Amino acid sequence: MPKISVVIPLYNKESYIKNTIESVLHQDFKDFEIIVVDDGSTDNSLRIVKQFAHTFITTISQQNQGVAKARNTGVQAASGELIAFLDADDLWLPHHLSEIATLSQKFENASFFATAYRLKINRHRYPVVYDFDEPYTLLKPYYRYDNGHTLFYISNFAIKKSVYIHEKGFKSGIDGEDTEFFIRIGQKYPLAYSNNITMIHLKEAENSLFSRYKLEKKIRLLNFFKDDEQKDQYLKAYLDKHRFAWIMESRINGKSQIGEKLKREILLKNLNYKQKILIKLPSFLLRLLKITQRKLQQTGLFLSAFSK
Repeated sequence: MPKISVVIPLYNKESYIKNTIESVLHQDFKDFEIIVVDDGSTDNSLRIVKQFAHTFITTISQQNQGVAKARNTGVQAASGELIAFLDADDLWLPHHLSEIATLSQKFENASFFATAYRLKINRHRYPVVYDFDEPYTLLKPYYRYDNGHTLFYISNFAIKKSVYIHEKGFKSGIDGEDTEFFIRIGQKYPLAYSNNITMIHLKEAENSLFSRYKLEKKIRLLNFFKDDEQKDQYLKAYLDKHRFAWIMESRINGKSQIGEKLKREILLKNLNYKQKILIKLPSFLLRLLKITQRKLQQTGLFLSAFSK
């Protein structure tokens, strides 16, 4: 029985899935199995997966039911004590699973685990590392320490299978199911974090899960935690960072009414000085700044409202 089960949900990622699976096969930690759940792909994704003739790769096909259902299906079939998720357009560095195993050994009371990562935008890579005092850190609740540069994505996240089953996995039928799940477990369990970079998150990948979210659907995530954030100052601060990002998105895309509603819900003390300035700027200027930000990214310069 493998120590780690790698669950990869797959939907129309023929341009990426080969490299993604190869990044798992090249891990220096070998005690793992791979479970690919094809969620009704209509391209050549599944055919590419089946070209890998490895006994420890299991392929499950289902009708298109969404990524939450696909991940839950993968976990149900998993035999490892730890579940490591990987989206079909992301990549692991060779030491990712060994780092997850190290975290699970160092922090036996931790229930889920995450590592530092790089964002890949076009041809440029930007490290996202939370530089805590120690290279391995126990965080509870994790969102207390999230400054708006996402602490972890699904692809550098792992969890004890027993905890995942107890918490009934991802909610299906919602957008942002991973964020909802992270917050839900973060309220109860400690996170073990490594500031060693082990994953590459491809922001430019076509049909990426995050880019498909609609603004209104993202905002619905707040409904799950309306009562909780009134009692938890760290959760309130974390969700206000999301509100800020959604305000910027709504105003840049001509949906100022949504932005104004969110603005009334924010505690300004939860924003940094750049965010307090940006939130007051007119929409046309925000659009100009967004264009400038994207042009700078093409040159390798990454600017963010969440940086100090």
